[in-house]
Amino acid sequence: MRVVLPTVALAMLLNPAAARADEFCEAAVTDCRARLLAYINRETVRLDVGTEEITDSKIADAIIARFHARVPVRLIVEPRRTSVEPANGVMLNKLKAAGLPMRYKKVGDIVHWKMMTFAGQHTVEFGAAQLTQSYLVPVQPLVNFTQDPIVFSTDASIVNSFERKFDDAWVDTTNFGSWGNAATPARAYPFFSIDPDMNFVPAQNFGTRSKPLYDSETGGIDVIMYKITEATHAEAMIRAVHRGVRVRLIVEPTRYRLPDNVWQAYYLDKMSAAGVSIRDRAHPGFLHQKTTLLYSHHLAVFGSSNWTTASNGTQYEHNYFSTDPAFFEWFRKVFVRKWSSSSETKVFVPLPPDKPVYVGPANTSSGQPTTVVLSWKPGLWAHRADVYLGTSSPPPLWMKDVTVSPNSTKKLTATGLQPGRSYFWKIVSKTMAGRTASGPVWSFGTS
Repeated sequence: MRVVLPTVALAMLLNPAAARADEFCEAAVTDCRARLLAYINRETVRLDVGTEEITDSKIADAIIARFHARVPVRLIVEPRRTSVEPANGVMLNKLKAAGLPMRYKKVGDIVHWKMMTFAGQHTVEFGAAQLTQSYLVPVQPLVNFTQDPIVFSTDASIVNSFERKFDDAWVDTTNFGSWGNAATPARAYPFFSIDPDMNFVPAQNFGTRSKPLYDSETGGIDVIMYKITEATHAEAMIRAVHRGVRVRLIVEPTRYRLPDNVWQAYYLDKMSAAGVSIRDRAHPGFLHQKTTLLYSHHLAVFGSSNWTTASNGTQYEHNYFSTDPAFFEWFRKVFVRKWSSSSETKVFVPLPPDKPVYVGPANTSSGQPTTVVLSWKPGLWAHRADVYLGTSSPPPLWMKDVTVSPNSTKKLTATGLQPGRSYFWKIVSKTMAGRTASGPVWSFGTS
């Protein structure tokens, strides 16, 4: 390991970074895997890989071939991803068996990186695309593909920032451990400074970095975002609309109705009701991109972080806050193409919630006291409810826009009821977009 640092330093002296020349690739029409393999195959100094998921055997074989060619190779991987994608575990075992040095996050939240640094080419590849064929190679160009661009940057400051953060994680024995062949980790690079345009979570909070930029934007905001499950970013979009800023958002429709996380629907519905223009992916592929364009700032935010609590502060993430005109313009054109294409996107239409399920008092029950607890399960996707209660059927509105939780039982106490009377009640569940689902009318009698 002692000879690596001089080798890398020498390569940087012999091949100083030229003028900025970012290369962009999206699998809409391009085989981005072929480009990535070309970078891997011609690397002769050092290859570092940080990935949440690797399932593509061609990429794994190319990395192994570089290692067998005596190019220093290091991998930071995420074995926990295997529970979601079993092929990830197969590929990690293959890389380990080939002798490659590998470390993993042994405590806390996951490594959500998607990056490679090519020391001899003074280039970093990064984005949100997994090292999986479907993310990098279109099934059918512009018809069946994954919306998830990657960037190859030769900006020395950006490349060095990634090299520094990779080194920091590599030698961190508190949070990281050896997954194989890396029991005594050592640094490979000098202590480079972090470029101020870079945001590396958890060292810097992504939401905290983003919020003041959102709130000072005056020209317009365009967003493509895979996951939206927390308030910081979504509420900022609503504030922007309220002050007259146009906000457009493209999302992945399969996230809208996931029972294990109802907050995507909550925030999409809430933004839609506030006036954020939203479109869904329409083609047969997938949307995994994370990009925000702020027009008056001439700023493109691109990287690995979703709009989630973990991506804001606890996962290992990389995000680039770029004011480079060419960088901004490339992502602007991608957004406009997707927004304007009826084959790529379609208008988001909010859906109603599930119907409420009543718990008590039991229907047609008698002998109830004059203080009664109305109890019900609101149903998935419901976050508000209108409650109807009275001595006539159908009953009149009693309480409007009661806050409920989709996965909890809601209880409301009705006091001052008259004895010896029949009462009728009904629940109407509501989403944050105002879509409704009505329960039946139930009755009970007081003693």
